[in-house]
Amino acid sequence: MIQGFEPPHPLEPTGKSHFQGMPAAAAGLIAGVVLLIVPHASPWAGVTSFNPAILGRVAPAGWNLPFFGVIALHLALSSLCGFIISLSVTRLRELRAVFTGGVVGLVLYLLNLGVVSLFLPALRGNEISVIVTHFVFGLIVAGAYRGLLRRRVPSAS
Repeated sequence: MIQGFEPPHPLEPTGKSHFQGMPAAAAGLIAGVVLLIVPHASPWAGVTSFNPAILGRVAPAGWNLPFFGVIALHLALSSLCGFIISLSVTRLRELRAVFTGGVVGLVLYLLNLGVVSLFLPALRGNEISVIVTHFVFGLIVAGAYRGLLRRRVPSAS
């Protein structure tokens, strides 16, 4: 064994339990972009180059939303959900944070289902795909948020 060898210690986030807004926004946008590329959390779900999906739900053709309008709405909702998920995993560490992010994604699905059922019933359908999308979104956001947190450098003593 090498004398004096110590395995590297992961740096802890600054302000261990303080929410950081910029990493939360970035985590939501990262997950939003991933789900733009893979719209239903499965690479085999979208056969076309662009599927007008907003957080797993396909926008009806009757809405006539422009290409960039769908992207903007999707990313705005991703950022909002990213903040919610990031707030819920702020005090958690690594794997527990990622798992909790997936669970919070499922809770956000239930909220989404309630809003869609009440105000936009035409968007209902293919719920299994939407559930998977919300779960994967939560996993991605939580992992990205934990990875993007500002870290404190240990003081040399």
